[in-house]
Amino acid sequence: MNTPATHPDDRFAGHLVVLGSGPQAEWEYAMQRLAEVGPLLLVDAEPPTWQQTLLSGARTVDLTEPSEVLNAVQKFASTRLLAGALTFHPAHAPAVNLLRRKLNLPATPAATSEATTLRHQATQLLTAAGVDNSGALHAATYEQALEAAHQVGFPLVCKPASPRKRYAALQVRGLPELADAFSAATAATWRGTGTVIEPLLDGIEATAYTGDTATGPRVVAISHATFDPQAEPALVPLEVVVDADDICAPAVEDTADRALAALGHRSGPAQIRMRITSSGPRVISVATHLADPLLGMLIQQVTGIDLITQAGHHALGRALPNEESRLGATAVRFLQGRGGAAVLPPNAATHPHITPYTTLRTYPAERPVGPLQRSGHIRVSGTDYPQCSARLRTAAAEIRSARLFAYPTDRQGA
Repeated sequence: MNTPATHPDDRFAGHLVVLGSGPQAEWEYAMQRLAEVGPLLLVDAEPPTWQQTLLSGARTVDLTEPSEVLNAVQKFASTRLLAGALTFHPAHAPAVNLLRRKLNLPATPAATSEATTLRHQATQLLTAAGVDNSGALHAATYEQALEAAHQVGFPLVCKPASPRKRYAALQVRGLPELADAFSAATAATWRGTGTVIEPLLDGIEATAYTGDTATGPRVVAISHATFDPQAEPALVPLEVVVDADDICAPAVEDTADRALAALGHRSGPAQIRMRITSSGPRVISVATHLADPLLGMLIQQVTGIDLITQAGHHALGRALPNEESRLGATAVRFLQGRGGAAVLPPNAATHPHITPYTTLRTYPAERPVGPLQRSGHIRVSGTDYPQCSARLRTAAAEIRSARLFAYPTDRQGA
């Protein structure tokens, strides 16, 4: 349910500019939390729909054109006060950085912003600081990509050095696939930034989330993702689990802290993606912002720490430590496929609770995620990671059975 914005009179409070939004089922929580921080100006590629009651203003522009974003926000700022800007999408980093610089808004240090926007620069800084990482190599041309591939070996991952869209990383199993992967990654990167080649690491996928505390930034939650085999060679998450008492925390926390220190990140939420290999954690990427608003809700559910509100206050130049209340685990499984068959049965929207511990959220229209189409997700709660994982699979089986009953010829997995 939408919550009205809590700042109807914005003459005495500066607007928080939010770049980009998404389906209500994934974004509503985040937009509600941000609306409590200050009046919101949403700048998005599509006009607002469900977001409208949470906003004090909206502008529709191409978010991949930073100059257009700046022009639209400057026109708004000619009659309204601005106080900060943020985004959840790595592709919008150039636009939000331009806004902060040109409009004198609170910002992360320029060196930190550049390092976390360009993956190969982050790798160089991490290596110099002695932080184990993926060893991503920069490639501006196919010849350089070929040389890098021979250095890291197959299988590998080819990805944009600075992505213009999500889920553009591609797994490459052998040399015949490299040319197409390089072309795809080049098309998905910001002009002139090139691509990166890195090994496809074995081990447990983990993302550490840091927030402001009374003693400074520290890891407050860890998520684990499994990837959808339907999306291969793209890497698209299928399930993500957050456990309040994650057993990987001791292995992750020191690496995450040292990674942020190496990149000069001193305050505000951040996330560090890594693989926990047989030789220890290796950092894959660092973002000095939250990249998935839905994960913010899951994290608060089991830790009591509201990273979305922290992000809003940090964008305004303020720190907001939270109290913790750790309990249990929570998880999400996305309902997605390559299209051509209904992912959900016709009556799915009338049954939001598949089981007492599972909630189904459907989207009014499918949205592209890499090569797949996503039509909804299921969320579960439980005591720990194994129980959540089992409950996700039980819920997925219930949906699959309902779909097969509705569509007897459909054999696509949930």
